[in-house]
Amino acid sequence: MEHFYAVVMAGGSGTRFWPLSRATRPKQILPILGGDSMVRRTVDRLFPLFDPRQIFVVTGREHSELVRRELPYLPPENLIDEPMGRDTAAAIGLAATFLEWRDPEAAFAVLPADHYIDDPAKLHVDLKRARLAAQGGALVTLGIKPRHPSTAYGYLNRGPREGEAFRVRRFYEKPKLEAARAFVESGDYFWNSGMFVWEAWAIRKAIDRYLPAMGKLLTEIGGALGTSRLPATLAREYAKIQRVSIDYGVMEKAERVLMVEAGFGWDDVGSWAAAAERRGKDAAGNSLEGKCVPVETKDSLVLSNDPNHLVAVLGLEGFVVVHTPDATLVCPKGRSEELKKLVEEIRNKGYEKHL
Repeated sequence: MEHFYAVVMAGGSGTRFWPLSRATRPKQILPILGGDSMVRRTVDRLFPLFDPRQIFVVTGREHSELVRRELPYLPPENLIDEPMGRDTAAAIGLAATFLEWRDPEAAFAVLPADHYIDDPAKLHVDLKRARLAAQGGALVTLGIKPRHPSTAYGYLNRGPREGEAFRVRRFYEKPKLEAARAFVESGDYFWNSGMFVWEAWAIRKAIDRYLPAMGKLLTEIGGALGTSRLPATLAREYAKIQRVSIDYGVMEKAERVLMVEAGFGWDDVGSWAAAAERRGKDAAGNSLEGKCVPVETKDSLVLSNDPNHLVAVLGLEGFVVVHTPDATLVCPKGRSEELKKLVEEIRNKGYEKHL
């Protein structure tokens, strides 16, 4: 589609995938689901709806060379380096500023690099529908029909139909279990996928309105695009931007937000438990990788990337065991969302070299 681009969000370090993910080896460049890295999977599923010149990746400057090596078929200038992490509103605003400068008629899809999507063809259909819905300035999000009452995802309250999409009445942050059950039973609530489609000018205008300080800084950066002043201006002005998510900073406040109901299978692969669900399993429900021997073990993830080390497990059920040459994780699958707590304790104990 003419003037339509894809922006892949590949920032962050992924502490919830420790010990495989480290400060110098973030989750987006790792084969969390086996096979290719998460960022490569995300970009590859965009073909042929987008060609390589239409795909951009936003990542942290400290990881840009790693991401570039994962995506050698993208033009080098299609990697947008953030000087430092400033959450999703800033990253999306920076991409919008760059794309609008490059193509004043630009519209773009935002796709996080850590999602599982089972059917790229259905994704393409939904992105086209969202692009049509975004014409005229609407901010469009993709909603996922909930499979169960999750407390790990935000929810969208679906309103009346509007062409190919539905009005979004309200955003709800991660609810308690009782509320999540009521949402699912109603049939009018969808998981917030964190995937969006909009015209570049429209999201920039929304940022200017709801995050005016950020908008001014992005305008300053935009004025330096195409000049020798860009590196210094970007480093100076981007550091002043507040940390805020696009949902909280813009989407929850915007007047015309639409939702396209996704037709593909989806997961936000945000923990080892989520990764295990989307990996291949043996007859006992175990996801195994590397040199490992499970005995009387079921419903567990056992992974080793050290070819010289054998991991043997006996009598486990519902566990995550991840071994690397210098660190090993053992935890119940149901608590893998809490790894940030463990990583913080490792830091407090003075073991930063293992992070």
